[in-house]
Amino acid sequence: MFLNQLENENKQSFLKVCVLAALSNGVFANEEKEMIGAYCREMNIPENVPEHSDSMEDVLAVLAEKASDMEKNIIVLEVLGLVKSDGVYEDKEKAFMKTLVCGMKVKEGILAKMESLLEIYTVVCKELYGAVLD
Repeated sequence: MFLNQLENENKQSFLKVCVLAALSNGVFANEEKEMIGAYCREMNIPENVPEHSDSMEDVLAVLAEKASDMEKNIIVLEVLGLVKSDGVYEDKEKAFMKTLVCGMKVKEGILAKMESLLEIYTVVCKELYGAVLD
């Protein structure tokens, strides 16, 4: 939704975080792979799933240093959407999100705010879809 706002140097780091997020519960679901492809299209970069050989700490350290506060908020929102895309938000994924916000040095309360807003967005989308089908 907002990935076109990321600086080019942060796009690959974002994709690496997405792969790590998708693997956080031990399952790389098809929905998650499809979303990563959609993210690449949105960022106007070649579609690929990057290697996940970089450690989480290394990727987050790069983003903590190079990403703006706005970019960090975008990454939190988009990764949250990714881990919830299979319809399940497991404890391992919740722990991953906490590691993400801490590692990127995201402002306090952003994760909770994004979780709340994403829930509202999901409800509105479902209602819109239902209205279209009427």
